[in-house]
Amino acid sequence: MNIEEFLNNYPPEVINLMSLARAYLNGNVPGLQEELDLSSKIIVYSIAAGMQAIVFTLIPSKKGARIGFYRGRELEDPARLLEGHGRVHATISLNEIIFNRPEFQRLVNSAVNTARQRDKKDR
Repeated sequence: MNIEEFLNNYPPEVINLMSLARAYLNGNVPGLQEELDLSSKIIVYSIAAGMQAIVFTLIPSKKGARIGFYRGRELEDPARLLEGHGRVHATISLNEIIFNRPEFQRLVNSAVNTARQRDKKDR
């Protein structure tokens, strides 16, 4: 199953948010690898092979979509965009406006830079 077929299991508004998020990530993070994790029902984004190179996950549900930040609690988030109660990972509920917020772009950039540092340490 490819990503488009996977997403067709969700309502149109969720497909739209996921499409916007995919376009945003693929357009703003050069070299980002996109992979469907069908068993977890998420799309995983990484900068290289291996767990330490994971940067984001896109998490669809019947009611909406979220972007997950791998080890997101390590990121500076003065705008308090990151949600959830996990001690390590954090998410942001997606909407059409979030992609235009400079604070969101700063979090994306920070997550990518942090993942690159983790990946360098593992090599």
